[in-house]
Amino acid sequence: MLQHIGAISDGNDPTPSSWRHFQLVGEPVGSTAASEKFVTTMDIANITGGAVDSTWNDADYATVWAALDELMTAWAANMPTTYRWVEVRSYVRMFNDYSNPNPFVLSGPPERIIPTVRQGTSGAATQAPQVSITSTDRTPYARHWGRNYWPHPSSASCTPAGYVSPSVQTALATAVHSCYADLQAAEFFPVVPITMVGGIPTRGLLTVNEVQVDDLFDVIRRRRQKLPTSRIRLGV
Repeated sequence: MLQHIGAISDGNDPTPSSWRHFQLVGEPVGSTAASEKFVTTMDIANITGGAVDSTWNDADYATVWAALDELMTAWAANMPTTYRWVEVRSYVRMFNDYSNPNPFVLSGPPERIIPTVRQGTSGAATQAPQVSITSTDRTPYARHWGRNYWPHPSSASCTPAGYVSPSVQTALATAVHSCYADLQAAEFFPVVPITMVGGIPTRGLLTVNEVQVDDLFDVIRRRRQKLPTSRIRLGV
């Protein structure tokens, strides 16, 4: 089980500490169009002495990058060779005061961009581009879980009955759990930011105590292809 140290902030003012919002960015091989890029995100807090540490240095980024790189490489085994990861972006995230209707401070441009190339290695055919597999970040608060969408699973990940194959399901759960465990061992904690609890404005970070992967495919509508390459009409 993953370690849990987080708690909901129940004070009148949010903590001034910041954390990092990471985007794992990919694209179809041979395309650089922004509209075709796909993104998987996660929030990570630097914990020092049991408190959120706003300072991040080169060594911190190197530690987190190594764990994320292993995760991207693991998922690439389930992507067709026509897709690849291309970079990791890091944004500074911070809560606004409760008086601000927007709970988050605008992050602006990425603090860092780490180029990478982790191309899909599955020789199987691609599925529809909107198809994904999800991993759920379970916290002690059931209505405040996080979720990641893992893009472009190949047709080899699908059973004849239309479910995620057990091997892919297990491999993804293991890869995400291993990534999180490595991060936590170095005092970097995947977190789920929360802004509302029971209808009451709240500012807090929940750490993850379980990773869950179901055998159901999910759909990301914005990744649906926009224009057909052919059209057939038959008059009646």
